[in-house]
Amino acid sequence: MASDVSARPIDVPDARMPDAIIPGVPPAPTQVRAVAGDASVRLTWLDGAGATALTGDIVTGSDGQVRSVAPDEVAEIIGLVNEQAYAFTVAAVNSAGSGPASAPTVPVTPHAAPPHNRWLRTPSMPTARDMASAVRLRDGRVLAAGGESGAPSTTNLSVCEIYDPAASTWTTVEAIGVVGTGFGLTLLTDGRVLRTGGFSATVAALASTELFAPETGRWTQAVPMGTARFGHSAVLLADGRVLLAGGATSTSSGFAMLASAELYDPTTGQWSTTGSLAAPRSDHGAVRLLDGRVLVVGGDTGLAGLATAELYDPATGSWTGTGAMSGPRTNAQVGTTAIALLPSGDVLVAGGFGAQGVLRSAEVYRVATGTWQPTGDLIVARQDGFAQVALLDGRVLVAGGGDDFGPLPYAELYDELTGTWTRTNDLHLARGGPSAALLADGRVLLVGGIVPAPPFETATAEIFSPL
Repeated sequence: MASDVSARPIDVPDARMPDAIIPGVPPAPTQVRAVAGDASVRLTWLDGAGATALTGDIVTGSDGQVRSVAPDEVAEIIGLVNEQAYAFTVAAVNSAGSGPASAPTVPVTPHAAPPHNRWLRTPSMPTARDMASAVRLRDGRVLAAGGESGAPSTTNLSVCEIYDPAASTWTTVEAIGVVGTGFGLTLLTDGRVLRTGGFSATVAALASTELFAPETGRWTQAVPMGTARFGHSAVLLADGRVLLAGGATSTSSGFAMLASAELYDPTTGQWSTTGSLAAPRSDHGAVRLLDGRVLVVGGDTGLAGLATAELYDPATGSWTGTGAMSGPRTNAQVGTTAIALLPSGDVLVAGGFGAQGVLRSAEVYRVATGTWQPTGDLIVARQDGFAQVALLDGRVLVAGGGDDFGPLPYAELYDELTGTWTRTNDLHLARGGPSAALLADGRVLLVGGIVPAPPFETATAEIFSPL
């Protein structure tokens, strides 16, 4: 968990030596990175090889201030002056003294938070959870279903609750018929919600499906899928059918990734098979393009991440390969690669986990050419179920998630016209694996997730107003 520190006197076992290193002190930290906020800078670093039994770290700023921080490899440096550039070095401390300082960071400049963007607290859900599925209903309310609770041990949930943004209230409705996580939740054109698959409390893949009627707040059992699966994509097609693709299923020896796909027709209530993916994958991203085709990208095979992408054509029921991303990309905790349709009709993916660990990179799929192009990097690398929501004004909001140091409170906005990200106001709570929904008025509801302090799963909710 990050330390919030301002300048204060420090007391280390031995003074720094200008021309020599005290024997036994830790080596210099590496990969020191600074990210500017409002009158603050977030520092992360890696303690050097052999740096054990540390008692703290010393952060020295280009403004001459020296700060002592806990040995967490992450610190929030507060009390800075906005619009003034800062660079920092970090030195590790143990019982023998203070080691050599790291190389300085690239200078960064804190800025005041945008005056009109706001994260405002709203009432909490009745049930604390992370990894819940959320969907906005046709009447503007938001349904949150399932997820996981960690108390007293990790437990799948069946509970369902509805948020009314007009009244800022939550109402408990009938639970889903299974205790499940990792299922699909799709709003149908007639206003009902389809729940597909998931995995049970015994971590067995489910073939069951259910339909939720918002008018009654009740679930009814529907025809099972042809294949039990979780971690699949579920996309509403232009003709009202629902396309399920990939995911994982249970086997006698564990789990197997799926390439199969199937279609649900709400007019008949029946499932039918359709063309299979070229590559089995789960935890992938999927989005319907403006021309009605569906783009599936990334995910994993159970052993490694994928960079490949495929296109589904509803007219032919077949998949074709298209350009691959620059590298594998998955987004843990929510079972999907973060993906957003841009105003141009192109597609943005960002962050996640890849060959280099937690990613800052972002890429745009150009529909006209079937290729991926790099775009501006995220300001903060993140995975672990961050929210990525396309706003009504064309920008894309990324919020929360986590990195190697825990859950994140940081949010940023992507502008397709400039290809850049700007940091916006922080969440009230750092949270990984939250649920998110775009409200009808353009605000964004963010709820639940994992926070840094026990009991970790949270019921709290907040709303972003992108004014």
